[in-house]
Amino acid sequence: MKLFWNIIFEGIFWLWNLTFLGFVYLGILPFVGVPLVLATARGDIPIEFSLSLVALIAIPTICSIIGGWLFLRQPVKLIRLFYGVEAPLFVLCLLRLFVIRELTPASSQVLLTMGVCIAAFAGELFWGYASRRKIGLQWVQMLAHTLMLVFGVYAGAVLLFYALPLAVFLLQEFVKFEWVMPLWNILYHTAFVGGLLIVSTWFIVLAFSATLFIVMPSALAAMYVHSGAKILKDFAVDHGKQKTFAGASAVIVAFFVTFLSLQQQPQVMAFSLLANAPKNDSDRQTLITKSEQIRTGLVNAYLSSYRYLSSRQENNHISAMYSHVLGLEKTAADGLQETYNFLMSPFLYNGSDKDAAKAEKLYAEFFDTPLQKAEKTAVSHAVQSTFNEQEVKAGLLNINEKKVLLASQQVTVKEHGDWADVELYEVYKNQTREVQEVFYSFSLPESAVITGLWLGDTNNLNQRFNFVVSPRGAAQKVYNSQVRRERPVDPALLEQVGPRHYRLRAFPIPPNNVQQIEGQPPLPTEMHLWLTYKVLGQDKGWAMPDLGERRNIFWTNQTKRIRNGKEIGFKEDAWLEEFIPSSQKIQPVLHEVSLDEGYKILAKPLSNKDYTLPKNQRVALVLDTSRSMGEHIKELTQTLSWLKQYGFADNDLTNNDADLYISVSPGATPKRLDDLQQFQPEKVAFYGTIQPQEMLAQFNNLRGDTTYDAVLLLSDEGSYELSKNNKTVTATPAPLWMVHLGGLPGAYNDGIIKSLQDSGGGVAVDIAEVLQRIATKSVLGDSVVTVVNGYAWYLQTLDTAITTNNQQDDLLPLAARQLILGLSKQIKLDNLKSLDAIHAVAKKYKIVSPYSSMLVLVNDEQRQLLKEAEAASDRFDRKVENGKESLSKPNNPLKVSVPEPSGGWLLGASAIALFIFVKRRR
Repeated sequence: MKLFWNIIFEGIFWLWNLTFLGFVYLGILPFVGVPLVLATARGDIPIEFSLSLVALIAIPTICSIIGGWLFLRQPVKLIRLFYGVEAPLFVLCLLRLFVIRELTPASSQVLLTMGVCIAAFAGELFWGYASRRKIGLQWVQMLAHTLMLVFGVYAGAVLLFYALPLAVFLLQEFVKFEWVMPLWNILYHTAFVGGLLIVSTWFIVLAFSATLFIVMPSALAAMYVHSGAKILKDFAVDHGKQKTFAGASAVIVAFFVTFLSLQQQPQVMAFSLLANAPKNDSDRQTLITKSEQIRTGLVNAYLSSYRYLSSRQENNHISAMYSHVLGLEKTAADGLQETYNFLMSPFLYNGSDKDAAKAEKLYAEFFDTPLQKAEKTAVSHAVQSTFNEQEVKAGLLNINEKKVLLASQQVTVKEHGDWADVELYEVYKNQTREVQEVFYSFSLPESAVITGLWLGDTNNLNQRFNFVVSPRGAAQKVYNSQVRRERPVDPALLEQVGPRHYRLRAFPIPPNNVQQIEGQPPLPTEMHLWLTYKVLGQDKGWAMPDLGERRNIFWTNQTKRIRNGKEIGFKEDAWLEEFIPSSQKIQPVLHEVSLDEGYKILAKPLSNKDYTLPKNQRVALVLDTSRSMGEHIKELTQTLSWLKQYGFADNDLTNNDADLYISVSPGATPKRLDDLQQFQPEKVAFYGTIQPQEMLAQFNNLRGDTTYDAVLLLSDEGSYELSKNNKTVTATPAPLWMVHLGGLPGAYNDGIIKSLQDSGGGVAVDIAEVLQRIATKSVLGDSVVTVVNGYAWYLQTLDTAITTNNQQDDLLPLAARQLILGLSKQIKLDNLKSLDAIHAVAKKYKIVSPYSSMLVLVNDEQRQLLKEAEAASDRFDRKVENGKESLSKPNNPLKVSVPEPSGGWLLGASAIALFIFVKRRR
């Protein structure tokens, strides 16, 4: 009998090791390992998955060497090595690689405990109980084996939930005797002997599989409990029962205290804290002090499907199993499910599948920024931990990502006195195996105008694809349709998304693994892009695009930088320099341009003495108190100090005066302060999120019949991504100016753009500049469209304009930009007829405007799509590009929708095999 079991033990060990070795070296390594290592090297997948892969390969290799070297004639140690060390380690690595996504503190505790237990068991297997001379090692063994004892009981309890229904299920299948006919058919149709051979072979396969999938759980629990009890008994002999009891009790208490404490998932507290809107500043300040707890909880809820195998609410497989197999009542089955959920709580999310959307909404409302943007690192890590591919479209998760290399950048400036034509030419090379999108958000001087956009596969100017000027909504719709298609074709989109703000997107950048086909035209391996604009000179020279945000694109010191035909050394980590110096001193001169539409545009240079500050002006200050503004208290204090210095806080209307309107997020009451001296920024609870339209609505409700010369909205960069597709234009009693403390935003929604243009306002980062422009424009007269960049721009009708011979056709695009700005204040752009008229100006002069975008098309299909979009009634309706990426939700392995049907032939054969096995043993 002993020989029989020795053969069985050795057979199990060596057959399974051959299976493991074949599995890892012939299956995992070539098909999973190589791509995984390459992805890790690129930074696409966290390194812990590659480490799990290395461990997965090393485990059967090392155990096979140990088995053949140390335990070749010791079958009992071989089987202990297999069930107590190798098999659990192998399964653990498989689970980490393919099932367990992102670890949490609770799941880490269980896996770490399992690792300690395996190590302790291996130590006892190789070296036994430590000698008396190694007292410290004895204590370590005692503590570790106590943990092993606890873990053995824990693992046994979890596995017991599956053992009972499995046993009942096998018995049920046996007594149905559905296996008799298949067995008889096999024997009858194979001349009996052949049938016996087939049945025997099937039995061997099933028995071999059972040694791992059925026997291992029980063997593991039994071995760990036995080993733990043995070491505790030996330790008690050497050190006494009292010390043994004290040490073992400490380990057990520590384990369960840690286990229970880690079950307090952070989202429960976060949802509780944000359940009710705060009633006053004190409540808001209390919540702000708990920001880190709230952040941790909301992120955990948002990423719950990546961090947990299932939610408690969705995990129903135990209940379904016991109801279906054992016929338990729903109440009893649900009770067992709850018990199982407690034991498996480290891997189960305490909430519902709707919590992710709830957390995303609460995060935006509390932190005043999109969760994906603020928690990009955490979200990207979670996505990468499940092998999920990101969308091709460059979203919030692609901000500052290094996927497309800027291989070359050329800037050419053609000077024309005090203005210049600028061409930016860039070459992009994809560093990934998927097509990518390049995204730039940038600003130009307010008087500059973009005049062209082209794409190409090479640097051949004759083969590049030209642009069209299209209504902003139609252009966006066609571009997005091309980005989302399965086989994308090159489009590019350039939009004006603010008074001086632009958004450039180009797609698709060819992947780095393009395979050329012999005899066919070469496939593109890079993308070439050209952009041109006209700009007036400033003291520092010619202004370059000022980068706000980039997605996917990056540059290195190897990027070739060429300026006016000469390669330069560009040491800054920047897209472009701020200015390119002029070849000679720029002397501003008067420009005038007559347009076919019956208007004349004059650009008159201004000297320092032409500028003035307000006198006898009353302004309304609308203060943004959203969460992000709390980081700009210093700038806010400086702004208010400037206003006090120039007489806006002395309540004397004969001088200047300012009234303060404090806008608030939902749940609080907005306030009006007519005495600016009373306001103390440091005592304000900057909380929640609020959009400009809401701030202006609160201002209008509090204003009453008070008249103002200007409305200044004091905000920061804000969160364009949180704004809505809101075309509603909030009316203001005076020009609306947005003063952004800390920097300009990347974009505005179209409703705010219209409010700014209709009212004759604008944007700036300095309140002194705003008030100076307002006062200077007022002095110069009503025909002035704007005062900007050292010039006053006048709009006159040709029948009233003074006739001169100074017509400059080269400046038509610059003049057309000012014409659109001037007309937008004179006519109501709330109907398609007016919008089409404004768009016609941009299309005629081939420029980008807040209402017209540039779109590069490359084939007739795209042109047909654009024709249809331009004919639609929503051709000017542009959606907010929030950049949010739709993350694919991982499968839930613990949720069943309906009970599975009977196992049929396979389980019937298993029952046959079990019956034969039992009979033979008898």
